[in-house]
Amino acid sequence: MPEPKFKATDPAVIDLGKFLEAAPLSNGTVANLPGGQNGVTNVLAQAILNWQANVVYDQGEWVSRQDVENTPDFGEVEVRTIGQDEAYRLMHRATGIVALEETRDMAWRSLKEKVRAHARVKGDSDGD
Repeated sequence: MPEPKFKATDPAVIDLGKFLEAAPLSNGTVANLPGGQNGVTNVLAQAILNWQANVVYDQGEWVSRQDVENTPDFGEVEVRTIGQDEAYRLMHRATGIVALEETRDMAWRSLKEKVRAHARVKGDSDGD
C-alpha cells in the first residue's frame, strides 16, 4: 500500500489550503470555502497534492491513483441478489470478473480489488 506523499500538516498542504479558502475562479467569482485545520480546504489540498503524486485515499486506505482510475463504475457492474439477501454476486461486464460475498459492500470491495489486480497484471504484461 502506498503512503501519502503529503501529510495534513505538510507546509504545502497548509499553503494550498489557505489559497483555496478564497481562490479566484475563472468565472470571475471567488471560492468561499471553510478553511483551517478542521475545514475542507486543508483536506482538499491534501487530496489534490497527493493526487498529483499518484496517491489517492479510497475507502479508508491510501492506494495508487492508477488503482482508483481502474476501479469499475457502478454502471459497468451487473448486480444479482441471491436468496433473500443472503449473498450478492457482482460481475464486471468488461472483464467478466465476479465477486460473491455476503453483503453488497463486501461484494463491491471484493470486485474492485479483483478488477484493480487484473488491470495491474494486464498493465505489466502490456509492457513486455
